[in-house]
Amino acid sequence: MNLIGACWMRRSLDEPVSALFIDDNHNIVAGGWDGRLAKWNASGDLLWSVELPDRVGSIAANENGIYATAGLHLSALNSENGALMWQHPLEGSADIVTTVDGLVYATSSVYDIEHNDFIDSAIWCFDSSGSQLWVKHMPERPWTLDELDGNLYLGLGRPKMGVAQVSSGGDVEHKALDSSSSVTASVNFNGNLIFGHANGDLTSLEEKLVNGQGKSVNSILHDGTHLIKIDDKNIIQLGTDYQQSLQVSVGNITAISNGIIVNDSPTIWCGIQDINKGLLKVISLTDGNEIASMQAAKIRVITSNTDRVVIGDEQGEVYVWEQAMLNRRFNSASVDDDDERRQQMRERLNALRKREL
Repeated sequence: MNLIGACWMRRSLDEPVSALFIDDNHNIVAGGWDGRLAKWNASGDLLWSVELPDRVGSIAANENGIYATAGLHLSALNSENGALMWQHPLEGSADIVTTVDGLVYATSSVYDIEHNDFIDSAIWCFDSSGSQLWVKHMPERPWTLDELDGNLYLGLGRPKMGVAQVSSGGDVEHKALDSSSSVTASVNFNGNLIFGHANGDLTSLEEKLVNGQGKSVNSILHDGTHLIKIDDKNIIQLGTDYQQSLQVSVGNITAISNGIIVNDSPTIWCGIQDINKGLLKVISLTDGNEIASMQAAKIRVITSNTDRVVIGDEQGEVYVWEQAMLNRRFNSASVDDDDERRQQMRERLNALRKREL
């Protein structure tokens, strides 16, 4: 199937795309490597575009505004017109931002080139007006940030590893996980936090679920029933007993996300770097087959909701696929393929008749 022909919307950020966000109303916010932040509504109309201090790393939103980490800064913008509401420099690189119950949380980290390691990190809390409520420092860099039951959970690197449980008031409690390796990925799986580790382990807050085999977990997804473990080249679906039920080798993965339902199958959308070209592949989680693919510039980020998939590439292109339209094109392509096969069969039969005559 021609994915470009089935694309619902294609827009340009005019610089490499580094971060994406899509809300429940299908509004899309894209951030770039040079600091541009743009918002399109559900119909594809550009609402605004602004310039932030540096590369956009993470985007979040709530009823009070849109929030983005950009270089050293955490920025808050008016959702309607993009006007800057407030902006704060953090200590070191501003990394991940999220919102919980009207509060804005962000992580930061300081990297020491001489020691080739992170020497300080922090979790910051601001209210909707931009007032700093508290900041908590830690020696380990948080690589993941999740909320569960009113607490934040930060997946930590060396030296302590495990997770830091942080309350809304800023109380921090370290919790060890059943793995000897740094946390590299996380997902909320039906109300349970699951963590991936640099050695391939999967753990919950209570126990080890999967023994790793040395390959770092780059991402964890789920389809509501199954966990999906991603390393640098493979998509590994786990059964309800956490045993491998499906593995698909797709190539060098640069970005990955859950996708929309295509032809009654849940899907995974992944960006692949293939020598000098980028590829987008759509993989069925029913049987592991490739449903569709297309060439693109290198794909750095993919996000989705239940109805749309959004990708951003290094040429600044933002592509959007919508579930109903994609399935119509998919079914139409199937009909066209059937018609072509019938036509080829008729031509063969006619050729045979001519030979008999």
